[in-house]
Amino acid sequence: MRIYREENGIGSIEIDRRVTESLCGRVIEGFSGRILVSDEKGRLRRGAMRNPEESAGFVRARLKDGRLNLKLFLIFRFGLSVRDLAVELARRLREEIPDATGFEVGKIKMVFVGTRSERVSKRRIIFLDDGEQLLLLEDGGEKDA
Repeated sequence: MRIYREENGIGSIEIDRRVTESLCGRVIEGFSGRILVSDEKGRLRRGAMRNPEESAGFVRARLKDGRLNLKLFLIFRFGLSVRDLAVELARRLREEIPDATGFEVGKIKMVFVGTRSERVSKRRIIFLDDGEQLLLLEDGGEKDA
């Protein structure tokens, strides 16, 4: 699935799902296992970050008004502050992605679908970072962060 394609006299450039998953995966690897990737149903995707040829479906990306909006499905380690992880992940994504793609990052929606200790426990915590404010939504409720 292609997000962006542009052609000119020199050639063409294309950004697809594998590119965004690879970039996001590299950033997430920097968290040393504190954040893991998942699909939207909470199934852990162990090898997703190491093999960009195999799309794992943990990132949804859409180009809107020249900005790249991201939605990530994640699992976090039990005992960690999910708010601190979300703030740091958003900061790192906003630094890395423009350097690699040339697109500014718009909204980042992080859906933490579970916690991991000995096994994955289902959760649904959503952080929305629009570049100015981070909002937390949990179990349908909405709070300011």
